[in-house]
Amino acid sequence: MTEPLRYLAGAWSFERRLDDRRAGHVYTVTGTAQFRPTDGDAGVLAYAETGKLSGDGQPPADVERHLTWHDEGDSRVLIRFADGREYLHLDLGSGHAEGHHPCEPDTYLVTLTVEDDDAWTETWDVTGPAKDYTAVTRYIRRR
Repeated sequence: MTEPLRYLAGAWSFERRLDDRRAGHVYTVTGTAQFRPTDGDAGVLAYAETGKLSGDGQPPADVERHLTWHDEGDSRVLIRFADGREYLHLDLGSGHAEGHHPCEPDTYLVTLTVEDDDAWTETWDVTGPAKDYTAVTRYIRRR
């Protein structure tokens, strides 16, 4: 993938499954995600997701997440939290990327795989003294 931001731009539907091994619970999130250009910088997309969290007898809850994806050239992206803190670097050149988010004392490992022009999957494996879960999110382009 030579132009990751061009690939990502637009609207996506997603389904996420979160297996919390520590608590023994499984949660799902179903929602939509938007990658939109930011004002004044063609090399940045604002990511906004909204969804409904449910699972293990809990009442459904609205959830949202906001990030920015920055083009670093040569198929690389830098992902930042909404407040500007650095989150993750990924090289998407092959359509498959692995990364690490430093958040001591836990370890956050991510794999992102582009399936085709209209689908991609993101998998987080989080382990450590505070957390132990896997979250798999599949994105499908909205037409």
